[in-house]
Amino acid sequence: MRPAADNARTCAPLAEVLHAGIPYVRGWRTANNATTELAKHLTTAGLDDGFGALKAEVNVHGDGLVNLGPVPADAVHRLATLLANGLCAELDHIAARDEAA
Repeated sequence: MRPAADNARTCAPLAEVLHAGIPYVRGWRTANNATTELAKHLTTAGLDDGFGALKAEVNVHGDGLVNLGPVPADAVHRLATLLANGLCAELDHIAARDEAA
């Protein structure tokens, strides 16, 4: 299980002035990898048109962030529907596996 997000760090200002000793490149690279993966899945789901401003960023602490940019409401609705359907499918799979055991 992943640790809960630290909202103070997630909401920290973006790194516009770099300071020595903070691994900005590592954080940005992590965010860029996640952004690339998300873009691939959004394209597969037919949602690439709604997430045109998707980009990797880094905050003042060197934490990588994925900026979704402004997203049209219909794209968010379609994404929420896909996520809910995926969760339902996963829960059905778990229930079927537990019944078989």
